[in-house]
Amino acid sequence: MKDILIEGHRILTTDAIADAVLFYARTLREHGGTDIVEFPSIHDGNPTLCSLLLGGSGVMAVVDAPMALASPVGGADLACDEITRRADALR
Repeated sequence: MKDILIEGHRILTTDAIADAVLFYARTLREHGGTDIVEFPSIHDGNPTLCSLLLGGSGVMAVVDAPMALASPVGGADLACDEITRRADALR
């Protein structure tokens, strides 16, 4: 698991999603674009769906989270594939 740290908020999600979101954010910044991505995350120990605006001048960090989940995060593979597809379409 990894944390996406953005503007004082912590978003816990899978390694693959966090890496894809960071890559897409960088690609959007390079092309002067913005987009909203949705992906599964964990909030207060419960699964949820995160909607995140990427692009612009926001500062983002991705760090290893000090925890692991016993079960897979539902929808993570589909979300990761979609975020990666969008980044690839800009390149």
